[in-house]
Amino acid sequence: MKTDAARIAAIARAWPADVRLVLLHGPDESASRDMAGQVTAGLGAGVTITELAGSALKSDPQALMAAATSLSMFGDRELVRVDGLDDDALAAVEALLEGPPGHPVLAVAGSFKKGSKLLTLADKHPAIAACINYEASLRDAGRLLGEMAAPLGLRLERGVPEALFESAGGDRMIMRRELEKYALYKDSTPESPKQLGAEDLAALGIATGEAELFAPIAAITTGNVAEATDLIGRLPDGTAIPLLRALERRFAQLTLLRTEVDGGDTPAAVVEGQGKAIFWKEKPIIIKALSLWSQPALAAAMGDILAAERAVKASGSLADLGAQHLLLDLTRRAAVAARRR
Repeated sequence: MKTDAARIAAIARAWPADVRLVLLHGPDESASRDMAGQVTAGLGAGVTITELAGSALKSDPQALMAAATSLSMFGDRELVRVDGLDDDALAAVEALLEGPPGHPVLAVAGSFKKGSKLLTLADKHPAIAACINYEASLRDAGRLLGEMAAPLGLRLERGVPEALFESAGGDRMIMRRELEKYALYKDSTPESPKQLGAEDLAALGIATGEAELFAPIAAITTGNVAEATDLIGRLPDGTAIPLLRALERRFAQLTLLRTEVDGGDTPAAVVEGQGKAIFWKEKPIIIKALSLWSQPALAAAMGDILAAERAVKASGSLADLGAQHLLLDLTRRAAVAARRR
């Protein structure tokens, strides 16, 4: 049956006997993998995991049922984990549902095509818990990070969720690892909760992605062509998508703030008025960017970024070069605006 994140969290605490398969799917594969990790952890440290590749189930539809009904040599509880499940596994899932009860099955998939027979089955069958995960936005940071932080005994001060979200590029697994790091640093537990503020982020370094993403974003949005060229050229392969998403969030933030600037406030007054909602290291950069980007320019930039992200997803690393050209073009747009001031 179609379900939501709350139900998956409940399954992570206690897997119901009537659920044969948990299917986590959708465009935000990071969220699906993070959920899968929580479900696996909920089964306990002694669980034995049998891993299957979704691509292998097309040629051997009985493999999934065989793994789910196999006997453990030691009598321990087992979990069958399938990664990369797709429509070619329909026969395998049907065989699992028609077979005898067995070990729980956890599957992670990407986005299914419209009219997918497997997804139609999953959304309707009572023995399947199917949860779709959409990509989160900066507006979701407070709720999302708050839910992750509470079991760790962390109470996030204003601005902290947004800073962590941006530094992780919206990747939920990275955000969870960062919160776990800060929980150790603060020695927090649910029984002894601690506040997590901007000073704590600064003490440990806001996140592993700061050096790689924040510096290029600053150079791009403020029109520093030389620095942007150098930083973009040194980015490792596979960074295009996280950087484009982080840049999209920055332009969305600038769009909201620019409304106040167009209403008569100065960029500095608008940024300072946000208090801790904007990380202190970012304030000078955002103030400068606000003075360079108009609402029409921001709208055009966000459209170009979304198109570049789609191209990278469609073509893989071959489209990274095109993304780099766009990033440098955005930098030049800001540089032109700076010269006109």
